[in-house]
Amino acid sequence: MVRWVVDYAYFAASPHSDGVHPYEPIYMYGVVVEVSQADPRSVAVVCVRDGRWVLLHMIHDEFEILNGV
Repeated sequence: MVRWVVDYAYFAASPHSDGVHPYEPIYMYGVVVEVSQADPRSVAVVCVRDGRWVLLHMIHDEFEILNGV
């Protein structure tokens, strides 16, 4: 099981900050079904919410491994 951020609930800036920062990430969850032989950081995932397949890369998509075998 993995999760990755798909959006944030809101963005805000304090009067003393240097920019806008995201708060309360919204996650998508999925099950890894295949790991790329060419790049083991790339995986095929089935989304728990709707059953669609997505390709994720550990560095670019910053997914987290929640549990594994």
